[in-house]
Amino acid sequence: MHKQAILREKRTVIIFAILAVLLVVSVLLYIYSRTYAKALRLNIVMDKSAFSSIMGRTIPALIGMGAAAVLIAVVSLAFQTITGSRILTPSMIGFDSVFVGTQTVLVFLFSSMSKAFTNPYLNYLIVAGTMVTVSMMMYGSILRSNKNNLVFLLMFGLILSGIVRSGSTYLQVIMDVNDFNQVRAATSVTVNNMNTKIIFIALPLMVAVISIMLARHKIYDVMSLGPDNAKSLGIPYEKEMKFSLFLISVGMSVATALIGSLAFLGLLAVNIARELLKTYKHVYLFIGSAGLAALALIAGQAVVELLQGAVPVTVIIDLIGCSYMFYLILKENRV
Repeated sequence: MHKQAILREKRTVIIFAILAVLLVVSVLLYIYSRTYAKALRLNIVMDKSAFSSIMGRTIPALIGMGAAAVLIAVVSLAFQTITGSRILTPSMIGFDSVFVGTQTVLVFLFSSMSKAFTNPYLNYLIVAGTMVTVSMMMYGSILRSNKNNLVFLLMFGLILSGIVRSGSTYLQVIMDVNDFNQVRAATSVTVNNMNTKIIFIALPLMVAVISIMLARHKIYDVMSLGPDNAKSLGIPYEKEMKFSLFLISVGMSVATALIGSLAFLGLLAVNIARELLKTYKHVYLFIGSAGLAALALIAGQAVVELLQGAVPVTVIIDLIGCSYMFYLILKENRV
């Protein structure tokens, strides 16, 4: 047993080392795709001033992509742990539809020229705050009245998502054409057009959520055994679950408002990490999932830039993630 444990530790270290090397390569590839590759394509000289100017936009984008990918992976793993399912993701609760709905209501009530919409910092705080408030109201009311029934919470989230999406579509149809165009531009957030001005507002929140969840990795190890076993081992399960859902709602709200919806990135990263690491220890799963998510997003974006792809990397990730979700459903034959 001791020998097997040592072999597992060595295997984990090797996997993390390979992942670190791939991450460095993907970052360098992304920088190359934004600088010298673009200069070669346009047949222009990449001098020092041009390189500095491009890097001034590239570095914040890299930080935003990396932090958002890590955050999505971490909260997705925590969500799967408390729900006891490898198939579920936090996006099923409807964060993307609440994001679109909030932006639509802001423009419908105050116009696209209002400070609440045009000021990126104020708009980000309003949108992220609304998403956290809605999700926590939903958690509080449903979990209190339905004895922590997470399945009911997920079903309610899916229904709420449909209602908000339909309401947003209706408001967009009846609003002014210019306002409609502004809403579409604001809600079509992707890695390519993320607002780099708000990254340094979002970054402290992202780091805080990631740090808190990493510090609680031993609690998640116990919670993964199920409610009854966790309670018998001294974990206040309901309290920990509600606090985790709060962290998840904050994390998903911040990430969605920054780079848009990435519904299946967390699902992919977490499940691949489980297959590679073969462990129940969340400290390793958190690190592995975070590294894989960052690698997928940054390397994918670099390849899209190099190939001048018209399809955003988020669409490709969601397509692969959705296919993998179907595979998991067929494999496990349960949700």
